[in-house]
Amino acid sequence: MPDVAPIGPGDPGSVDGYEIAGRLGEAVYLGRPPGGDRVVVRLLPADLDPGRFLAATGPLREISAFCTAEILDTGVADGRPYIVSEYIDGPSLKEAVASSGTLRGPALHRLAVGMMTALVAVHQAGMTHGDIRPDNVVLGPDGPRVINFGVARALSSTDAADTRSVGVPAFTAPELLRGEAPAPAADLFGWAATLAFAATGRSPFDGGSMAGTVNRILNDEPDLEAVEDDLRGVVAACLSKDPHARPTASDVLLKLVGELLTTDLGPPPAAPRPVRRGRPLLLGAGAVAVALLSGSAVYLLTSPSAASAPAAAGTPSPAGELLPAAAPGATGPEIVLSPLEEVEKASKDIVLPEVGITLHEHPKDPVRLSGYMWVKEPFNTYVRERGKDSYRQVDNLTSPALSPDEELVALSPGLKFTQSDTDYLKITKVSTGESFTVPTVKKPFESAFPVWSKDGSKVLLTVIQKDKPVSGGFVIVDVAAKKSTLVVTEVVGSSTAPFTFAPDGTVARRFFDGKTPGADFYNLQGQIVRTMRWVGTPRGTDWFSPSGRLFTTICPKEKGICVWDTVTGNRRHTVPDDGVTELIGWFNENHLLVVKNVGKNRQAQVIDFVGGTHRVLADIKGRVDEKAKGKDITAVLSFTRRSAP
Repeated sequence: MPDVAPIGPGDPGSVDGYEIAGRLGEAVYLGRPPGGDRVVVRLLPADLDPGRFLAATGPLREISAFCTAEILDTGVADGRPYIVSEYIDGPSLKEAVASSGTLRGPALHRLAVGMMTALVAVHQAGMTHGDIRPDNVVLGPDGPRVINFGVARALSSTDAADTRSVGVPAFTAPELLRGEAPAPAADLFGWAATLAFAATGRSPFDGGSMAGTVNRILNDEPDLEAVEDDLRGVVAACLSKDPHARPTASDVLLKLVGELLTTDLGPPPAAPRPVRRGRPLLLGAGAVAVALLSGSAVYLLTSPSAASAPAAAGTPSPAGELLPAAAPGATGPEIVLSPLEEVEKASKDIVLPEVGITLHEHPKDPVRLSGYMWVKEPFNTYVRERGKDSYRQVDNLTSPALSPDEELVALSPGLKFTQSDTDYLKITKVSTGESFTVPTVKKPFESAFPVWSKDGSKVLLTVIQKDKPVSGGFVIVDVAAKKSTLVVTEVVGSSTAPFTFAPDGTVARRFFDGKTPGADFYNLQGQIVRTMRWVGTPRGTDWFSPSGRLFTTICPKEKGICVWDTVTGNRRHTVPDDGVTELIGWFNENHLLVVKNVGKNRQAQVIDFVGGTHRVLADIKGRVDEKAKGKDITAVLSFTRRSAP
């Protein structure tokens, strides 16, 4: 419980109807409204202009509180502005570290997530806290809570604030020390410095004196040696001298949630406190039904049942968000339950004897074998004719990708630079054989792995350089304009890991730094806009479900196939991978398409999220394993999702 001192002669007995019961600090009091719970009453300097103060702080009462002390009231009494906030029964972080020592492991992660959840909610509402430090974090019974939200905004509501210091220099961003106004980036700096304090017991810029500390903040790098490895990177990024180089609160929270989902958090937190004012249940000390993101928006999933339900898909926004941003005060996304799609039984067999494949199809199948290339001379490439059971030869030694409407095929040549030093993509109309080519990149770069956009207007290719360990970026081909755009970007991972289209029309790619596999999301200018570096290994280019709400990976420890929520990053299913040799992608929203060895051959099977086989889509001659080493494989297969059955 915070130390409560008796009020003295200079302290008020009441403030605008709030009875003052004790003193918590300088001009900060324990109060009680008539017939209500305990509250905190903070008096602000009398020189604040009342009108501007009320205009600045009035909106604070309408903001849903996420891991913050709720603002209950603001006003002016006897010439002094005041802010009334929720009383949190617990020590400040500064007091807790002084009495019980530093935080480590899950406790430090919970603190990081709780504080950052508060900042995301504050920033989403267009506000800035402006004074994040150990004194302003309370370790309440339901987890860490950020307090004194609104004080910096109130103090900045008049010109008199220009000469008034708000924060403590040891946790103050360099731009604030130079006199700039508080902005969200400064909160990220304060969060990182406060988290470092929780882990070490001192400011990361501790210089032995106020002047020494300020000099280190402005000129030196932080001391983060004692900060745990899995947090050090994001803490360092938030302590950048340049506020524009710091990540957003949304990006940091997403990173932290990824760590939480793969971390043993120990026993569950205490039961949450009662909820007032109709606001959503807040995150507790280690709750995993945690605030998660779509672009810059935050949604709270307020119970385990909500967390396990599909998140509503939204219309892509121009900014490239995976879902539209929530309005200020939003309590979470609407939950939409999709009907369980059935897998129709096969109604006909199609035999392709030259490549040893027998297809088992139904007219309503959303995914079909769309093309294949022989792996022996003359390396013929075939694609399926629209509305037919026949396949037409369209080229040689090219990887085919059939458009969603099955009218066009994108062909990336396997043999490069035979006639010039420029690589290209070939687009062929399947019904007539008419073709045109679009130049993509020049030697020594190559383009490969064609992927169609959902509307069939563009083709995405991955840029690779032979004998180099990473990709060089990606190319987007505008099919109608017969024009390509090269996007050069830094990527981490194998050169054979292809880019693919994300649900919002941006691009995604497997991340792998030699230790941790995951996923990175890029805008069309090549900038990383989102990371999920805890999800395991995406395979191929068909990660995302038809709705875009889910995506698949090989699980982080390579035990099973993981199904993840695209918006939140939560793991939704772990599918047993017994006998699976290849994860092709999605059949429909509730079933995956995989390849398994069966006897001496293989099968393309449709399986559900518990690993049950619902249908054999194709029997394929030859098996893939260490013994066979692919010697019996006769063709490379391409499966395509149809835009309409």
